[in-house]
Amino acid sequence: MKTLMKPIYLLIIILLFNGFNAHADTYPNTSIAIVDLNLILSDSKAAKAATKDFEKIQKDTESKIVESDKLMLEERNKLIEQQSVIAPEAFEVKAQDYEKKLQNYQVEKQNKLRNLEGVLQKARNEILDNVKPILEELSKELGVTVILEKNSVLLSATNMDITDEVIKKLNKKLPKIKVSLD
Repeated sequence: MKTLMKPIYLLIIILLFNGFNAHADTYPNTSIAIVDLNLILSDSKAAKAATKDFEKIQKDTESKIVESDKLMLEERNKLIEQQSVIAPEAFEVKAQDYEKKLQNYQVEKQNKLRNLEGVLQKARNEILDNVKPILEELSKELGVTVILEKNSVLLSATNMDITDEVIKKLNKKLPKIKVSLD
């Protein structure tokens, strides 16, 4: 019985491989390239210009927040000074008004910081949107069927990395992007 099983197993394996080979003609030969998106988002001309613009916007926003923080603190200190001079009922009304103003200010401050994050994300998305057609063009030129992000690859040959070529093409296509708070 054992001797009969070996040929049957061999026949099944051959049939399975032939079945897989029948479908192999429908799939292209696989060629892989690697791209480092983080490097593109830091070293391309558009990314460097966007970073410079963003840092200016960030600095301006932070200085406005610091100034507003000072004003809110001054208003609080004035309120504390008035506590001993005005009637308790009048102080209570002013204290409640200040608390409402402080809460509104905190919400406004958080919105400014969120908008700042949005500016950076919008710039990154614009760069990545321009990278996609470049990757498609390069994949056709090089006959590449799969492009992997470098952070997800453990080991690859250095000649598989097309990042420098992507950056060159991106620098020609998109040397600068507009970065603003809208």
